[in-house]
Amino acid sequence: MINSQLSKDQIVVKSHVARDLLQNAALFKNDRLVVWEYVSNGLQYVDDGTSPEVRVTLDSKKKCIVVEDNGRGMEWADLQNFFVMHGENIDRVQGRPGRGRFGTGKSAAFGIADVLRVTTIRNGKRSKVELRRSDIDKLSTEDPIPVQMLEHEVPTTQFNGSLVEIEGIHLKSLDQSGIIHYIERNLARWRNATVYVNNHECEFSEPSAADIRIFKPEGKQKEKIGDAALIIKIASAPIQDVELRGIAIYSNGVLHETTLAGNEGKEMSQYIFGEIDVSILDDDKSPIPPFDLSRSLRLNPSNETVQTIFSFIGPKIDQVRKELLKVEKERRASEEAKELAKQAEAIAQVINEDFIEFRHRVAMAKAKGGKGFDPDGSKQEGGLENDDLIFGSELEVDIISQTGGLGAAGGKRTGGAESRALGPQVSPPTTPNAPKKGQLAGGSGNKSSPRGGFRVEFKPMGVDENRALYVPEARTIYVNIDHPQLVAAQGAGSIDDLFFRRLAYEIAFSEYAIALASELAKRDEYIDPTDPIYEIRATINRLARKAAKLYSA
Repeated sequence: MINSQLSKDQIVVKSHVARDLLQNAALFKNDRLVVWEYVSNGLQYVDDGTSPEVRVTLDSKKKCIVVEDNGRGMEWADLQNFFVMHGENIDRVQGRPGRGRFGTGKSAAFGIADVLRVTTIRNGKRSKVELRRSDIDKLSTEDPIPVQMLEHEVPTTQFNGSLVEIEGIHLKSLDQSGIIHYIERNLARWRNATVYVNNHECEFSEPSAADIRIFKPEGKQKEKIGDAALIIKIASAPIQDVELRGIAIYSNGVLHETTLAGNEGKEMSQYIFGEIDVSILDDDKSPIPPFDLSRSLRLNPSNETVQTIFSFIGPKIDQVRKELLKVEKERRASEEAKELAKQAEAIAQVINEDFIEFRHRVAMAKAKGGKGFDPDGSKQEGGLENDDLIFGSELEVDIISQTGGLGAAGGKRTGGAESRALGPQVSPPTTPNAPKKGQLAGGSGNKSSPRGGFRVEFKPMGVDENRALYVPEARTIYVNIDHPQLVAAQGAGSIDDLFFRRLAYEIAFSEYAIALASELAKRDEYIDPTDPIYEIRATINRLARKAAKLYSA
């Protein structure tokens, strides 16, 4: 029915275009999502025979982002379609599936910024347009949003490609490392692509696999998700990056979620990764869709196809995990493993003594200046973990101050978000048989924190893995006994050999020093870029003194 045929009493569905665009923009909550939206366009929409290349320039001082690609570019008609909210994706209509589905990508910039400028070249013609948030905010009706035309198919000898400029960014600073990490994680299916962020070339680095298992769905599962192969890979060492653990679920090469399907947190699950590509997911027309336009990398568990995927991969992951656990228990039962466990316990004891004393010094320093008070609100309150202590009657503690902090969190006087602690301030004990004058304060969020300090564990992790690695959520330092340096130190002798032990201590202590500095950096405890270097050097020196007795025969 066309508008002229509508009666004055007819009810129709309308959309407030400006409000619609800004609401969709709000889904792009950070710079990582925004940058990847335009980077992925440059990777996907390229001419045949072209290896995609994208260059991202981040400038925190000028509050701008530039994304330049060698894609196929857009003619004026393509550019007009680009700015149609929820418009049909031309490639998808022509049978070329990809990320483009909901037609919301053009709004991404306004999730964090005020200006979007697009320059695009196609077949020797250059066009440039600009859209400003101020123009969007002016509209109070469902009228279309005017996009300013700066150039219209100007003849040029430049190659095809597009340049996206995002200006007036509202973020305090751009998270270059976070953006790089996010891009590299998503490059798994773009092996022929080259992406630069400032001077860094992004590369997808997959954990090395010691074994691979392949499973195929059968019966009703096969009817629902097709002949999709589930590839489960077993890493040589625990996977440090939590986001890489689990099965990456794709549909026609587009990543939708990475999951352990109910095996999260279970022993040996940190060794499992892999993938499955369910092409049927892309064509799902169920009333409850499998995914939405939020780019959240989360599938909808209420969708039947998604439920079938999870019911297929979850038990298979659990099967592999239990096999690994059986092998691991057999390894731990060996005499050599038991001896290594004793050495690990001795190392952990030195590390935890240092950690308790370190936390005590931090707590003392904060007690002198007010517990966790930070004038600009850039630092978190309290100690290093969510297991901070408060005055009570359950745990052994040292009393470091008889009074609470300066005031409520958020200010020196009134108006803070939380009331100040009026009772004595306490910290972990530095001496045995300390009085039971403390209890756990608890923490925020849903993640559980490890208790009882650091653990050290010797594990065979393969000759190509690092000498050691630290897994934060388990607060465990793994020492790789397969590393060539440790193998050479042992030689024809035993693990009780003095050369082997000395090297193992050095490796574990160095990893702890780096881990401690890394945790402090995450909490914005450092002001000067050289501070972590000083902290690592100081920590290694403290441990060397504490552990001197371990180095003797």
